[in-house]
Amino acid sequence: MSKLLHIKKFLCKVLTCWMPYKQRILYREALYWVSFSDYWRFNHANYHIVSLGANCLPRGLTTAAKLKPRRFYGEKSCPFDTSEDHHLNRISELIETDFIDYFDRLVKEQPLFPHDYDLPDNEFYKRYQNRIKNFLEMMQSEKLIYFIHSDYLKVPLRKDILHLYDVLERKRQGKPFKLILLTSEYIDNLPNVIQLPEKFSIDDGCWLVHIINEYGDYNSKYTQYKDRMGEKLKTIIK
Repeated sequence: MSKLLHIKKFLCKVLTCWMPYKQRILYREALYWVSFSDYWRFNHANYHIVSLGANCLPRGLTTAAKLKPRRFYGEKSCPFDTSEDHHLNRISELIETDFIDYFDRLVKEQPLFPHDYDLPDNEFYKRYQNRIKNFLEMMQSEKLIYFIHSDYLKVPLRKDILHLYDVLERKRQGKPFKLILLTSEYIDNLPNVIQLPEKFSIDDGCWLVHIINEYGDYNSKYTQYKDRMGEKLKTIIK
């Protein structure tokens, strides 16, 4: 299977090699991953999945588990999708204020923006302005929104989770949403929060590649985590 997938990716590269860079990357991804059953399912889904950080895990995990559409299906990126921020109160503050001072207090460095830190400033700001716009538009959706926050580096404080939930509730203005928390320990007295605690750690830089597991080559603690947690999320996100 792995050999066939490598051949498939090679053919995707050959078929798209003549395209400009941005279109080339998007069409390669589409040719490689497209599934008509997924397309139909995502088109009829009554929900959105929105990452609230603290890193790439919520988006990477839900995409690999085929719960969140890939971008060629029309899925839009949001500001917490690929950034690293373990300060939950700052995440709540940005949502509460519609990201009004996002760029005022921003430090564009590799640890915080591992996928975007090397972009020219004008491209970086345009990208994140668009992601903020996408987030604000999604907040107005009538569909159920699953907000997912993951942090295996430290367990969030109960009061900070409650504050985040309160902010989301006020910003949604009666529209349906659920908050899912992925962390290493169960936190008591969070009646409205879906918790999926698991002893798990990210120890090296290969974790996202293994979770996506493009060619099915890997069998590691990260791929096993994706399988376990993906199945748990599928019982919640419907």
